[in-house]
Amino acid sequence: MKVVAGLLLAAALSAALLWITPPENAYNAPFLLAQQLLEGRTYLPSFLPWLEMFRHDGRDYICYPPMVSFVLVPFVWATQGGLTQPYINTALILGSAFLLYLLVRRLPGVEKLAWVAALAYAIGTPMLYSAASGDVWLLMHSEGNFFLLLALLLAIRHPVVAGFCFMVAAQSRYAISIASIAFGLAFLDAAPRGARLRGAIRTGLWFTLGALPPLLAVLWFQWATLGDPFFPPYEAAWREYGLRVPRFGTQYFWGNLPVYTYQMPRLLPEFPWLRFYGGGQSIFAMSPFFLGIFLADVRRTWVLAFLAGSLPMVGFYLLYFWSGSAQYGARYMQDLYPLLIPVALSAFARPGRGWRVALWLLLGLSIAINVYGLFVTRFL
Repeated sequence: MKVVAGLLLAAALSAALLWITPPENAYNAPFLLAQQLLEGRTYLPSFLPWLEMFRHDGRDYICYPPMVSFVLVPFVWATQGGLTQPYINTALILGSAFLLYLLVRRLPGVEKLAWVAALAYAIGTPMLYSAASGDVWLLMHSEGNFFLLLALLLAIRHPVVAGFCFMVAAQSRYAISIASIAFGLAFLDAAPRGARLRGAIRTGLWFTLGALPPLLAVLWFQWATLGDPFFPPYEAAWREYGLRVPRFGTQYFWGNLPVYTYQMPRLLPEFPWLRFYGGGQSIFAMSPFFLGIFLADVRRTWVLAFLAGSLPMVGFYLLYFWSGSAQYGARYMQDLYPLLIPVALSAFARPGRGWRVALWLLLGLSIAINVYGLFVTRFL
């Protein structure tokens, strides 16, 4: 019966997300570059003014991390371009929901909530909005989530492959590199007693070895296109646009804090009753089940590892000069979903009916907010 229920849930989620996925999105620069890469070009044939692009040495480049396009190349090649960027984005979201289900099944204390994790990720967070858009800014997070979850699943048994997947995630969303802290603590916890440090270092070295190929591919691309392996397209574009402000600083803290902690949709006195600002809304407003983070079961070593890998990432974004707007929800916080969803669920996995009731209420509210928010912002 559990298998049948799981298959029905997977089918329902797939049908729902595919139903709201648009066939095209105009902001599809990574998809266009993936097509050019298959033809041996590292640039677009012409400058498209509605995309974030820049010119270098007479050629037209997109501003996004090269890995974002690298990930799309197999999809474009296998389908001859028939699977458009929004559908690839939705496929990554569904894949991430499945990987999250497998991951939570392995985490002590929350195993029985694995299907809740998948449901929460797919329709109880702004990933639902992401599926209904499929633009480049959301695609990057979908790629990062998918490969970070794959790395978390494979970390202990297959560290080389996990390292490869982790670097793909980190080169899709640079901030994900901070999550390496969680992997280091996981390697330490899994090492044999009496030789933990030595065992963790050995596993970490295999992990690092696996991370080298995708990193070297990106460095080669940046050297071949911009003449400097350590000069990413973002920096090249910002230089061309004349952006001179510091990328990080305490002066950004108070402006970013509401987006990541307490900013709510505005209540309206008449239909549609809610307005979702382009500046973003807190993950606790959009997905109230994340409130479980504050009551997480910190007796679990994996909870501590996941928190250690995610909280510095929050600090990174609090001090960053840009908060991701225009956006629905707090877009940058999507990078943390693979770590924070299991942590939040650990609070509700404690014995006692009250915890389950609280989980159902908060999860139901999260789904309702995101479904209604999607209707208000995309289909109204």
